[in-house]
Amino acid sequence: MVRVLPAPQAFREEGGSVIRIGMLDVTYERIRDPQRARVEGDELILEPGAVQPARAFLVAPTRGYSYHGAMVAYVLDSRLYAGNRSQRPASIEIDFGNGEGYRPVRFDERVFVRYPAAGDYAARVRNTDASGDTRYASFPVEIRALAAPAPNDTLPLTGTQPFNGVTATGRAFVYLSSAHTTLTRPAVVVEGFDIDNTMNWDELYALLNQEGLIEELRTRGYDAVVLDFSEATDYIQANAFVLVDLLHQVQADIDPSATYPLVGASMGGLVARYALAWMEQNADPHRVRNFVSFDVPHAGANIPLGIQYWLDFFADQSTEAAHLLGRLDRPAARQMLLYHHTSPPTGTGSADPLRAAFMSDLVALGNYPTQPRRVALANGSGTMATQGFNAGAQIISYNYNNILVTVRGNVWAVPNSTTTQILQALIDPIFLPADAMNVSVSGTLPWDGAPGGSRNSMAQMDAVQAPYGDIVALYQNHCFIPTISALDIATTNPFYDVAGDPQLLSHTPFANLYVPAINEPHVTVTPGNAAWLLDEIDPPATAVRNGAPAPAFSLAAVAPNPFDAATSVRWDLSRATRVRVDVFDVAGRRVTTLLDSQRPSGVGEVRWHGRDDRGRAVAAGVYFVRVSALGQTQTRRAVVLR
Repeated sequence: MVRVLPAPQAFREEGGSVIRIGMLDVTYERIRDPQRARVEGDELILEPGAVQPARAFLVAPTRGYSYHGAMVAYVLDSRLYAGNRSQRPASIEIDFGNGEGYRPVRFDERVFVRYPAAGDYAARVRNTDASGDTRYASFPVEIRALAAPAPNDTLPLTGTQPFNGVTATGRAFVYLSSAHTTLTRPAVVVEGFDIDNTMNWDELYALLNQEGLIEELRTRGYDAVVLDFSEATDYIQANAFVLVDLLHQVQADIDPSATYPLVGASMGGLVARYALAWMEQNADPHRVRNFVSFDVPHAGANIPLGIQYWLDFFADQSTEAAHLLGRLDRPAARQMLLYHHTSPPTGTGSADPLRAAFMSDLVALGNYPTQPRRVALANGSGTMATQGFNAGAQIISYNYNNILVTVRGNVWAVPNSTTTQILQALIDPIFLPADAMNVSVSGTLPWDGAPGGSRNSMAQMDAVQAPYGDIVALYQNHCFIPTISALDIATTNPFYDVAGDPQLLSHTPFANLYVPAINEPHVTVTPGNAAWLLDEIDPPATAVRNGAPAPAFSLAAVAPNPFDAATSVRWDLSRATRVRVDVFDVAGRRVTTLLDSQRPSGVGEVRWHGRDDRGRAVAAGVYFVRVSALGQTQTRRAVVLR
């Protein structure tokens, strides 16, 4: 009998330097002649010649990537071996794809492999049993870096109190500036919704060092302190008390008068929001001077409801579907998702009751911390750009037919109020009763295709090798963190015109915002937002601190608009400051910088003649003028006519 394997998360403590390999080697019988097989009552009757013996040999790693390509340790783990054969293989050889060819490998012994460069490699496995029968399998390995820096310290953490009977735990990785030998000038970062709890230091470092962000902070004298939850999918409140423990430890190690920045990424921003507000209400000093919210689902997150029901239907057939469904049913997901699947399905989209309870808890704490300066960055478009499809559009196509079975698994985006089918699911075996689930909803808001930080859930489904047929993603990405949620704008309109709101800051709880023109992958650092993040984490001496009101700055107008020959960009400043004016195209590429210099208080102006940095006339179309001054950024659309 094939034994149950431990989950890959069981080996997360070793980080990215060790890749464990699992092996499946089983013999079984498969139907060769369907005409000689039939079902009578609950019994499958097999006539002579109906079946034939077969063997399956599969090999896969618990982690398909490494940040330590200069020296990767592989282990063929006996705990990850499953089979029903009488004996284990007589010999196993693996060619790890680094050019050295096959080499013998024994169970539970480390094999060290050097790769010449980062990139994608294919490992090939040769398995020979005692009879001389040889089987082959392969698996891919992605070498993301030849070496990753090691943290200077790892702090064990335990929530300062339980929530709903759960006392959460975690750890914090401390990566010091080269100028420090002990924690001195912290910049605290809180991780987000790690669906499999597989993000170790290597993964978190790579995420945070997009555009060299974490190394630039170290250059500026900051020590990175990165919080990693043991179970990121637990109650947000429970993990918030882990952050409270971390902040206590940080404050005990640094100068008693020092303050520090805190960045909450994705769900980590909700954890930080709750923790800081709780500490303020309970007179527990946190000393956080600025709270940076990085694409955080303040007003909810979105996984297409049709995909959730798809996972529900196929959970009995697919371990991957069952696993993902289980993670979406964890407390944190239920607290964040705008629409959560129900059993049986209902005719509309609704949140799980845990969401309303969590929001009520926030309100009871004052909703937001009041002491730090609060700023927010969105990865979703501020110009109402869709994810490439409309409300009610089909996003997954899965159709398979043969003589033995018919399978359907089609998914549509939720509609905009009107009644629309979002799932057509069917498994109809020729010998057994059919199983079907058809779900239609109405009264929903079109979150799936709305502006927002995107997630590639459909592309991930497409990449799965289905047991029957092929799952086809008709679109790759969907809205994961709606723009209006990341900015916590006081609206329920998924397509709110963020860029067109002249009083945007008055409609959010934040003192400053960054919003791109196009939709970007969730929690992505780009050349455009990296400078903004650095300025907010490490503000210049003149920046506003400790939550004081931001100095007045308004982008008065871009006029005339539309224009042909030239347009004027006008602003109004409460005091003299540096002003930067950039123009971007609809793909988010910078076209030109019109101004980057000191300007006096009052009304100012710069003209754009519809040309790029090299003096070439731009094509007709929509462009975005972004003006940055006094720690704020505002954007307007400009239409060029030709």
